[in-house]
Amino acid sequence: MKYLIAVTALALAACTHPADVSRPLTEVADKNAHFTVKDIPGGFSVEVRYSRYQFVPEASALLVACRSLVTARAYDEAETRGREIEPINEQTIRVSTGRNIIKARTACRAFAEAHFKR
Repeated sequence: MKYLIAVTALALAACTHPADVSRPLTEVADKNAHFTVKDIPGGFSVEVRYSRYQFVPEASALLVACRSLVTARAYDEAETRGREIEPINEQTIRVSTGRNIIKARTACRAFAEAHFKR
């Protein structure tokens, strides 16, 4: 019985809910993602810090998610500002990952610069 309770508790702790994708990306859209937008000459930079629980670590999936989040946030910011930006080359996005084995959370950080179209 104790084993069944432990397995059930573990399964419930592993559950997550999807982020609200109907609105632009902000701190409240996904509680696992934190964004920083700063002005730079000719555009702005976007940094995302993202982490999520992963019982089985999948760093490659997290890298894809992190790149996608930083790119999407850049395009949302450009739309908010009423300006178009140059396409963001995925090769210019800087990404790193890490893992907290105690909490079973994998984290990534991504940084990209967005330049306004002339």
